[in-house]
Amino acid sequence: MYSAQIIKERVKEQQEIKGIKNADDMMKELGLGVNIIRQMSDKKGVGCFALAQIADYLNCSVDYLLGRTSAPNGTYSISGNNNVQAINGNNSYLNVNGNAKTDEDTIELINLVQSLSLVKRAEAVLYLNELKNKK
Repeated sequence: MYSAQIIKERVKEQQEIKGIKNADDMMKELGLGVNIIRQMSDKKGVGCFALAQIADYLNCSVDYLLGRTSAPNGTYSISGNNNVQAINGNNSYLNVNGNAKTDEDTIELINLVQSLSLVKRAEAVLYLNELKNKK
């Protein structure tokens, strides 16, 4: 499903954008093995915590490094009954139920949800669904 080559290419791309010349120094600063990216393969992969640390250091999302979104600060969108198609890190494009406009309250809510841990996000979704179903 995921490709080590995509992760390697995107890490390298973000390093160039951020002006990071030596990946080994970056890995040492993160407390990770200097060969973590070079030795990654589709079978071996990279640990989730290491990938999160690299994404934080490069100021991009894990979803971007995994190839799940094309926007470096984008988040993976889950399609479903709400038809949410894309949310990028700049909030410049949000398509919910075919509406390309985003009001300030929606942007604030998106930013708040994105700042939560995965468990808290799930709890928030459950709570919002409860609110939606109360009439």
